[in-house]
Amino acid sequence: MLILLGIGVVLQIKFTFNVKALGNILTYCLIPAAVFMNLYHTVIDVEILLDVLMFVVLFTTTLIITGHLFSKILRLNRQQTAVMKNSIVLINSGNYGLPVSQLVFHANPLGVSIQIVLIVYQNLLTYSYGLYNLVSSTQSGKDIAKQFLRMPIIHALWLGALLNLADIQLPQFIELPIGHLSDAFIAIALITLGAQL
Repeated sequence: MLILLGIGVVLQIKFTFNVKALGNILTYCLIPAAVFMNLYHTVIDVEILLDVLMFVVLFTTTLIITGHLFSKILRLNRQQTAVMKNSIVLINSGNYGLPVSQLVFHANPLGVSIQIVLIVYQNLLTYSYGLYNLVSSTQSGKDIAKQFLRMPIIHALWLGALLNLADIQLPQFIELPIGHLSDAFIAIALITLGAQL
Protein backbone atom coordinates (compact mmCIF):
# COMPACT_ATOMS: atom_id res chain seq x y z
CA MET A 1 0.00 0.00 0.00
CA LEU A 2 2.76 2.44 0.95
CA ILE A 3 4.59 1.54 -2.25
CA LEU A 4 1.57 2.62 -4.33
CA LEU A 5 1.32 5.87 -2.34
CA GLY A 6 5.04 6.45 -2.92
CA ILE A 7 4.65 5.79 -6.64
CA GLY A 8 1.89 8.41 -6.69
CA VAL A 9 4.13 10.96 -4.96
CA VAL A 10 7.06 10.31 -7.33
CA LEU A 11 4.90 10.35 -10.47
CA GLN A 12 3.20 13.58 -9.39
CA ILE A 13 6.57 15.26 -8.87
CA LYS A 14 7.85 14.04 -12.25
CA PHE A 15 4.72 14.49 -14.42
CA THR A 16 2.28 16.75 -12.48
CA PHE A 17 -0.92 14.74 -12.94
CA ASN A 18 -4.32 16.34 -13.27
CA VAL A 19 -5.53 15.04 -9.90
CA LYS A 20 -9.08 16.26 -10.56
CA ALA A 21 -9.26 14.11 -13.71
CA LEU A 22 -7.98 11.10 -11.77
CA GLY A 23 -10.60 11.82 -9.11
CA ASN A 24 -13.30 11.88 -11.78
CA ILE A 25 -12.10 8.55 -13.17
CA LEU A 26 -12.30 7.11 -9.67
CA THR A 27 -15.71 8.60 -8.87
CA TYR A 28 -17.46 7.94 -12.15
CA CYS A 29 -15.80 4.73 -13.31
CA LEU A 30 -13.63 2.74 -10.91
CA ILE A 31 -15.51 3.13 -7.61
CA PRO A 32 -18.88 2.18 -9.17
CA ALA A 33 -17.23 -0.84 -10.81
CA ALA A 34 -15.66 -1.93 -7.50
CA VAL A 35 -18.93 -1.42 -5.61
CA PHE A 36 -20.89 -3.30 -8.27
CA MET A 37 -18.49 -6.26 -8.42
CA ASN A 38 -18.22 -6.55 -4.65
CA LEU A 39 -22.00 -6.46 -4.17
CA TYR A 40 -22.58 -8.74 -7.14
CA HIS A 41 -20.20 -11.44 -5.87
CA THR A 42 -20.49 -11.13 -2.08
CA VAL A 43 -22.88 -13.17 0.01
CA ILE A 44 -24.21 -10.54 2.40
CA ASP A 45 -25.47 -11.63 5.81
CA VAL A 46 -28.63 -9.59 6.36
CA GLU A 47 -28.16 -9.61 10.14
CA ILE A 48 -24.66 -8.13 9.89
CA LEU A 49 -25.87 -5.63 7.29
CA LEU A 50 -28.65 -4.46 9.63
CA ASP A 51 -26.22 -4.22 12.57
CA VAL A 52 -23.84 -2.06 10.54
CA LEU A 53 -26.68 0.14 9.25
CA MET A 54 -28.16 0.58 12.74
CA PHE A 55 -24.77 1.59 14.09
CA VAL A 56 -24.01 4.14 11.36
CA VAL A 57 -27.51 5.64 11.55
CA LEU A 58 -27.24 5.99 15.35
CA PHE A 59 -23.71 7.40 15.04
CA THR A 60 -24.74 9.88 12.34
CA THR A 61 -27.85 10.97 14.24
CA THR A 62 -25.70 11.65 17.30
CA LEU A 63 -23.30 13.72 15.19
CA ILE A 64 -26.16 15.70 13.58
CA ILE A 65 -27.61 16.53 17.00
CA THR A 66 -24.16 17.47 18.32
CA GLY A 67 -23.51 19.73 15.32
CA HIS A 68 -26.89 21.40 15.73
CA LEU A 69 -26.33 22.00 19.46
CA PHE A 70 -22.84 23.44 18.93
CA SER A 71 -24.17 25.72 16.19
CA LYS A 72 -26.84 27.04 18.56
CA ILE A 73 -24.39 27.46 21.43
CA LEU A 74 -21.93 29.33 19.19
CA ARG A 75 -24.78 31.37 17.61
CA LEU A 76 -23.61 30.67 14.08
CA ASN A 77 -25.44 32.06 11.06
CA ARG A 78 -27.09 29.72 8.54
CA GLN A 79 -24.07 29.32 6.28
CA GLN A 80 -21.68 28.77 9.19
CA THR A 81 -24.14 26.27 10.69
CA ALA A 82 -24.20 24.29 7.44
CA VAL A 83 -20.40 24.15 7.32
CA MET A 84 -20.20 23.21 11.01
CA LYS A 85 -22.76 20.40 10.65
CA ASN A 86 -21.15 19.01 7.52
CA SER A 87 -17.65 19.10 9.03
CA ILE A 88 -18.89 17.08 11.99
CA VAL A 89 -21.24 14.65 10.24
CA LEU A 90 -19.66 13.84 6.88
CA ILE A 91 -16.80 11.36 6.90
CA ASN A 92 -14.69 10.99 3.77
CA SER A 93 -13.18 7.57 4.30
CA GLY A 94 -14.99 5.72 1.55
CA ASN A 95 -12.88 6.19 -1.53
CA TYR A 96 -9.68 5.22 0.22
CA GLY A 97 -11.22 3.01 2.90
CA LEU A 98 -12.31 0.53 0.24
CA PRO A 99 -8.82 -0.14 -1.18
CA VAL A 100 -7.49 -0.58 2.35
CA SER A 101 -10.34 -2.98 3.15
CA GLN A 102 -9.75 -4.86 -0.09
CA LEU A 103 -6.08 -5.28 0.80
CA VAL A 104 -6.63 -6.17 4.46
CA PHE A 105 -9.72 -8.35 4.03
CA HIS A 106 -8.76 -9.95 0.71
CA ALA A 107 -9.43 -13.45 2.08
CA ASN A 108 -12.54 -12.37 4.01
CA PRO A 109 -15.15 -10.61 1.84
CA LEU A 110 -17.19 -9.62 4.91
CA GLY A 111 -14.81 -6.74 5.71
CA VAL A 112 -15.07 -5.43 2.16
CA SER A 113 -18.87 -5.79 2.25
CA ILE A 114 -19.04 -3.71 5.43
CA GLN A 115 -16.83 -1.03 3.86
CA ILE A 116 -19.09 -0.97 0.80
CA VAL A 117 -22.12 -0.45 3.05
CA LEU A 118 -20.24 2.43 4.70
CA ILE A 119 -19.27 3.97 1.34
CA VAL A 120 -22.82 3.83 0.07
CA TYR A 121 -24.18 5.25 3.32
CA GLN A 122 -21.59 8.04 3.31
CA ASN A 123 -22.40 8.91 -0.29
CA LEU A 124 -26.13 8.88 0.43
CA LEU A 125 -25.54 11.12 3.44
CA THR A 126 -23.18 13.46 1.59
CA TYR A 127 -25.42 13.89 -1.44
CA SER A 128 -28.61 14.23 0.58
CA TYR A 129 -28.02 15.76 4.02
CA GLY A 130 -24.66 17.39 3.21
CA LEU A 131 -25.74 18.81 -0.12
CA TYR A 132 -29.05 19.98 1.32
CA ASN A 133 -27.22 21.80 4.13
CA LEU A 134 -25.00 23.68 1.70
CA VAL A 135 -27.41 24.53 -1.11
CA SER A 136 -30.85 24.58 0.48
CA SER A 137 -30.93 28.36 0.28
CA THR A 138 -30.13 28.41 -3.45
CA GLN A 139 -31.49 25.15 -4.92
CA SER A 140 -34.74 23.26 -4.73
CA GLY A 141 -35.14 19.74 -3.39
CA LYS A 142 -35.73 18.60 -6.98
CA ASP A 143 -32.31 19.94 -8.09
CA ILE A 144 -30.64 18.26 -5.13
CA ALA A 145 -32.37 14.95 -5.97
CA LYS A 146 -31.20 15.22 -9.60
CA GLN A 147 -27.58 15.70 -8.50
CA PHE A 148 -27.92 12.75 -6.14
CA LEU A 149 -29.29 10.47 -8.86
CA ARG A 150 -26.42 11.41 -11.19
CA MET A 151 -23.95 9.64 -8.91
CA PRO A 152 -23.00 6.33 -10.58
CA ILE A 153 -22.21 4.68 -7.25
CA ILE A 154 -25.93 4.78 -6.40
CA HIS A 155 -26.82 2.87 -9.56
CA ALA A 156 -23.92 0.44 -9.10
CA LEU A 157 -25.22 -0.24 -5.60
CA TRP A 158 -28.79 -1.13 -6.47
CA LEU A 159 -27.85 -2.95 -9.68
CA GLY A 160 -25.16 -5.08 -8.00
CA ALA A 161 -27.47 -5.90 -5.09
CA LEU A 162 -30.40 -6.69 -7.41
CA LEU A 163 -28.37 -9.02 -9.63
CA ASN A 164 -26.90 -10.70 -6.55
CA LEU A 165 -30.28 -11.25 -4.88
CA ALA A 166 -31.89 -12.43 -8.14
CA ASP A 167 -28.90 -14.73 -8.77
CA ILE A 168 -28.55 -13.44 -12.33
CA GLN A 169 -25.33 -14.40 -14.09
CA LEU A 170 -23.84 -11.64 -16.23
CA PRO A 171 -22.44 -12.59 -19.64
CA GLN A 172 -18.63 -12.71 -19.68
CA PHE A 173 -18.38 -9.87 -22.20
CA ILE A 174 -20.04 -7.60 -19.61
CA GLU A 175 -18.59 -8.99 -16.38
CA LEU A 176 -14.98 -9.16 -17.59
CA PRO A 177 -14.49 -5.43 -18.38
CA ILE A 178 -16.31 -4.42 -15.18
CA GLY A 179 -14.00 -6.79 -13.31
CA HIS A 180 -10.94 -5.17 -14.91
CA LEU A 181 -12.17 -1.72 -13.84
CA SER A 182 -12.80 -3.03 -10.33
CA ASP A 183 -9.31 -4.54 -10.18
CA ALA A 184 -7.77 -1.23 -11.27
CA PHE A 185 -9.51 0.65 -8.46
CA ILE A 186 -7.06 -0.09 -5.62
CA ALA A 187 -3.93 0.88 -7.54
CA ILE A 188 -5.38 4.04 -9.11
CA ALA A 189 -6.98 5.17 -5.83
CA LEU A 190 -3.74 4.80 -3.89
CA ILE A 191 -1.58 6.36 -6.62
CA THR A 192 -4.04 9.28 -6.77
CA LEU A 193 -3.89 9.63 -3.00
CA GLY A 194 -0.09 9.67 -3.21
CA ALA A 195 -0.26 12.34 -5.92
CA GLN A 196 -2.33 14.51 -3.57
CA LEU A 197 0.25 14.36 -0.76
